[in-house]
Amino acid sequence: MDSEIIYSLLGIVILIGIIIFTFNTSSNNKPKNIKTKSQKRAEILDTYKIQLQKALVPLKDDKDARVSKKNEMLKRFSNELSRNIFFDNSEIKEIIAELIKD
Repeated sequence: MDSEIIYSLLGIVILIGIIIFTFNTSSNNKPKNIKTKSQKRAEILDTYKIQLQKALVPLKDDKDARVSKKNEMLKRFSNELSRNIFFDNSEIKEIIAELIKD
């Protein structure tokens, strides 16, 4: 009878240890750097500006080709943003307006 109590207590202690280990491990897997909406928006805008600049640099002498390429890229950016669930239409228009200025 004494051995049954010892085995039961040992089993409970091991079970509690496994539970504590599991909870500690799962809490350490949380992402450390969560970006805010404004940070993500700025990151996307910067990426689009760089892509637009890289595409337009070779065409700096040909104004018609430059306008055509910029128009094509802005349409593509608008299409990508419209499929993004984090941006609504007014924000997409603001981002495209910022890209048009450059």
